[in-house]
Amino acid sequence: MERERLIKTVETILRSSGYRVARLDLKGSCFDLAASRLFLLLFIKVVLNIDTITEEQAEDLKRLSKFFNASPLIIGIRSKGGDLEEGVVYERFGIYALRPETLYDVLLNNELPAVFAERGGFYVRINGKLLKELRERHGYSINELAQLLGVSRKSVINYERGEQAVSLDVAIRLEEIFDEALVEPIDILKSRVEASLDVKPETPLEKEIFERLKKLGLGLVKVKRAPFNAISSEDNIRILTGIDQKKTRSTVRRAEMVSEIGRIVNSEGLFILEKTRTEVVENVPLIPKDSLRELRDADELIELIEKLKEEIREKLFS
Repeated sequence: MERERLIKTVETILRSSGYRVARLDLKGSCFDLAASRLFLLLFIKVVLNIDTITEEQAEDLKRLSKFFNASPLIIGIRSKGGDLEEGVVYERFGIYALRPETLYDVLLNNELPAVFAERGGFYVRINGKLLKELRERHGYSINELAQLLGVSRKSVINYERGEQAVSLDVAIRLEEIFDEALVEPIDILKSRVEASLDVKPETPLEKEIFERLKKLGLGLVKVKRAPFNAISSEDNIRILTGIDQKKTRSTVRRAEMVSEIGRIVNSEGLFILEKTRTEVVENVPLIPKDSLRELRDADELIELIEKLKEEIREKLFS
């Protein structure tokens, strides 16, 4: 399956389940699709081989997800070990990875996966508290249950504490012994990741603009692998901020993508250039960096963005 076809398949699955979707066309980006529905927001990277994800892409994906309180996902069909199994959750750099069929089952059939892959095979998590209750109710000691399962006493203690994954064979045996479901599903739509939001600017121009934005009272999160260079924030306002030397075809294409993403993540878009005439591309203002000197605070920047967008709307409908 070609990557383009795979991306279209994932996009179709998302739209069929009621998600609004924005798609990127940016080589090396940390995500390819942003999707939202009600209170759920997903950033999705689509690859044929999940082992081709780089650490830098993964860190950016986690950084975006943490900032927006979203869930990151990797969708692929194989790894260096072979084809991914349907209904199994894998992991790369702390991000869930799965086949498109598994995503389909979650979104359209409401079937959460329970099995995850680790070195050595497939595992599940079980309800440790329930296991302990069932063991005591049926009169088994820890040693007796360990012997029935063919595992160590320590393993049973860890199962009950929720500190150790359980192999598929052991999980099946437990459910046979107690005749009750113990396996806990993996909610891939509500995964949360840890990431550092303190990333330094990469160029002198980025550094200069970051400093000016901070003086206006804006918080900044640097992103390396996206159409925008940073996310600027102030209270509940978030601005997908692009930075460039001058307006080029690439700048315009990035601004168009930022406009699409902004609709999904409920954020404004803004590009700040070394030198440019002030204009708006697809609802995203392009302004020269010197415009920032005329502003006193973040509120005035937001007012500027709204004013420029309103001027474009007036021209369109006049």
